[in-house]
Amino acid sequence: MERKVLFYWLAQIIGWGAYYGLSVFLLMQSQDFRFTANLVYYVGSSMLFSILVSHLIRFGILKLDLLNKGMTALILLTILLSISAAFSLEFFQYFITAGWIEVDFFVEKGGSVAASDSGFGWAEFLLGTTRSAILFLLWSGLYFAFIFIAKARQQEIQNLKWNVSRNEIELKNLRAQLNPHFLFNSLNSIRALVGLDPEQAKTAITRLSTLLRHSINLEKQKVIHLKDELDLVKNYLELEKIRFEERLQIKYEIADNSLACEIPPLMVQTIVENCIKHGISKSIEGGLIRIKTEFNQPTLSVTISNHGKLDSSKAENGIGIANTKKRLEILYGENANFSIEQVGSDVVARINITYI
Repeated sequence: MERKVLFYWLAQIIGWGAYYGLSVFLLMQSQDFRFTANLVYYVGSSMLFSILVSHLIRFGILKLDLLNKGMTALILLTILLSISAAFSLEFFQYFITAGWIEVDFFVEKGGSVAASDSGFGWAEFLLGTTRSAILFLLWSGLYFAFIFIAKARQQEIQNLKWNVSRNEIELKNLRAQLNPHFLFNSLNSIRALVGLDPEQAKTAITRLSTLLRHSINLEKQKVIHLKDELDLVKNYLELEKIRFEERLQIKYEIADNSLACEIPPLMVQTIVENCIKHGISKSIEGGLIRIKTEFNQPTLSVTISNHGKLDSSKAENGIGIANTKKRLEILYGENANFSIEQVGSDVVARINITYI
């Protein structure tokens, strides 16, 4: 608010100063005027009075709540305020030239200085009033424009804040979906081990507790480094390897310059879970999960592939895929995309994020 007040008064001083300065400059081009101390007093006092009167117009605009009235009322009341301000300014200028200062800056055609006690002339007065009324109408128009622009900007800021707040809530909800999704998949893996190998099941439970602790910490963040995400993924795959043994093969092709890139937490993890659930677990022979990252400034590419057959209907409607797409859309808009397709005997998921 203080910045707005300061800007308003600076605009008043600079605006009226420029107007009267230009007026004096143009008048001095005529042979009928000369620069004197009284001219400075006259112009200075007129400028200060103009600032005062225009500020009173602003007071009237706010007091009458013109911004919330209909267009007709706004125009009529603004004209009335401008005419009143113009009369006030012209009367003020008449009185200071009639009694306060000597008009030695106006030269008559004969070369003599004009008399300061010259009579009041209605024609000249009304002409000056009309000129001043137009000037105050322009001032009012600029003030209205400033108010409307400020309100539009404030509304835009409010809309942005609302969108950010809405997106934050939606992101939290989406991230909240992932924890049960991740937990259920891991528990299913451990359940399969309990009857077959209790010792491995104990090891798996210990590893799962570590995974959950890390995933909870990551879940609180909007984005994390790819390195942290891959550490989680590696732990998860080690857990699954206990279950699948030689049926699960893993290959990493990680570009060093990609590790510092930021991505939504649990995004790669979710896709890897889908590889296990829909690919490896359904194949007697198992298969290979391949994770590859590349960073070609400014775009990060993450590719996850596994042996299997893509079920298009489930791929589009699954929680993990829908969640990934939505989070990328919220965080990056058109600067990120996700795709999943069948390439030969592999299902290939690709994530591209362009950082701008």
